Amino acid sequence: MKLRFLPSILLFLSAYSPLSIIFLIQDYDFENNILNHPEIVWPILGISIISCILMWASVNFLKISTPPITVEKVSNRSGELINYSIPYMISFFVMDLGSTNLLLSFGFFMLIMYWLTLKTHNIFINPILAVMGYNLYDVHYKKNGRVYEHFFLVKGERLRKNERCRIAELSEQLFLVTERNPEE
Repeated sequence: MKLRFLPSILLFLSAYSPLSIIFLIQDYDFENNILNHPEIVWPILGISIISCILMWASVNFLKISTPPITVEKVSNRSGELINYSIPYMISFFVMDLGSTNLLLSFGFFMLIMYWLTLKTHNIFINPILAVMGYNLYDVHYKKNGRVYEHFFLVKGERLRKNERCRIAELSEQLFLVTERNPEE
């Protein structure tokens, strides 16, 4: 699946945006009411917020659609969200934002995580999308008499067999359902 570099980074960063809040809490000095490393925490938090806003805008304002397709078979992929827990667990070990070695190690680890999630197509299994009400499904569908299989991001309840919907292509194998049961 080919996904452009910038959208893939946006998806990845938004998926790990809650990690920035964990860093903020861990870095906060409650006795002196200050952040120990504001020069690191604020940019990470800012990037996280911006990535979430851009992703939200992207999926909510995309209205380009194809003619309706008919769903043949649906399998849920959103249950794989547990894979995102590993970096969160790492953050609960001693994570000193003042240690250059620790930050570089964590950055390298996150780079490997990005590469793996992109190569395994799990980049679309995103907990922030799930919070926004989107689920990822592996869908077999009929279009122009032919059956295709792709990943669909769907807001709301699961697609059903023989349901008709309009979709917009996000990448080579990923589509966003923009309208369910259209009136043609």
